[in-house]
Amino acid sequence: MSPISLTLSPKLDAALRTSGLAWEEAAREEGTTRALGWLKRRLSEEARELELDEPLAALLDAVDEDARVFARLELAELIEGEDDELADALWESTLSHGIATDDGDLIFEAASHLAAIAEAHGDPLVAAEFFADFLNWRREPEHTSDPEQVQTAFDEIARMAEIDGEPKIAAEFQFRQVRFTRLVDADDDRAVTGDWESDPEPYATWA
Repeated sequence: MSPISLTLSPKLDAALRTSGLAWEEAAREEGTTRALGWLKRRLSEEARELELDEPLAALLDAVDEDARVFARLELAELIEGEDDELADALWESTLSHGIATDDGDLIFEAASHLAAIAEAHGDPLVAAEFFADFLNWRREPEHTSDPEQVQTAFDEIARMAEIDGEPKIAAEFQFRQVRFTRLVDADDDRAVTGDWESDPEPYATWA
């Protein structure tokens, strides 16, 4: 049997192929009970025991954007590794919201989860690109983040490059990281806000 024949809602399947926000809208129309049944059908028997009803209901019923973002994040974390298609879509929506609101913490968290999903599915290049996009966002004027997030992004890009057989790219990002670390050690404002590079060219991976 094809997966579509086992689904409780072809409408939700179709919406998910469009975007996370499209899926959320379709799920609201279907109702929490039906959407929950659709989701549990996609999970392993063990994962079906997870308490998904509250975060799902909070996501679908929220009228406050902050509450919706929190519920989306909670649901995505719970199902990651079980339903990566939906988790990926929810994290993409979270990433878009973070960018729209200039929320560096939210951008970094979403990028980290999206990268983890990409790596788990055998695509280190895509994983690295999520972290490179975060670094490029962070380098824009007045954008801020914790320096540790920048350090982690450098570490992960270098690690993905090594995994994908790109040692030269890994070395380049490790060199950039050393220069950034010097700014951190010197309490330079650029370690927290704006561009720390003299060359404004955005970072690129090995695509």
